[in-house]
Amino acid sequence: MGAALFAFFKGKTFLFSAKLNKWTARHSHRFRHMPIMQERTNMPLPITLAAASLLGLVHLFLVIRNAMARSTKPEHGNHDEQSPDKSAILEHRMRVVANFTEYAPLGLILLGLLESSQAPHLLVLGLAIILVLGRILHAWGFSYTSGYSFGRLWGTLLTWFSIAGLSLSGLYVTLIMG
Repeated sequence: MGAALFAFFKGKTFLFSAKLNKWTARHSHRFRHMPIMQERTNMPLPITLAAASLLGLVHLFLVIRNAMARSTKPEHGNHDEQSPDKSAILEHRMRVVANFTEYAPLGLILLGLLESSQAPHLLVLGLAIILVLGRILHAWGFSYTSGYSFGRLWGTLLTWFSIAGLSLSGLYVTLIMG
């Protein structure tokens, strides 16, 4: 029964794809101006683009949290000053964004250079995952406490490990392979 069902759908899929190919061949002149129908080129740095996109979203999330803390109105009294609690929250969130901004660009620059130097893709992918995971863990851990936390400790260690790995790999590719 299963084999017959598979053969039936395989045949239908083939017929559908053959009809679609014929239709596309007849009507492709209508869609040539659309970017999706144009010939695609190989993406030069896909791993770096994915890592930068993820880190960009994390950065945007942190900045929006910062803006929300800034936009809260004082409860009463002078509108120019915030309460000490709100001021401390804002200062802490600003430190989280500053720390994120301190490490993420260096990691992305090293990642892009390593990927563009034709380093092994598994190495580049592994270091990219470690960098993104480290930055996310650190931002999460540091957002809740300025002291010790699991996220802050492991995020810092993973970030340092990824930057060290990217730097050493870059030196290896430049001096030994290059």
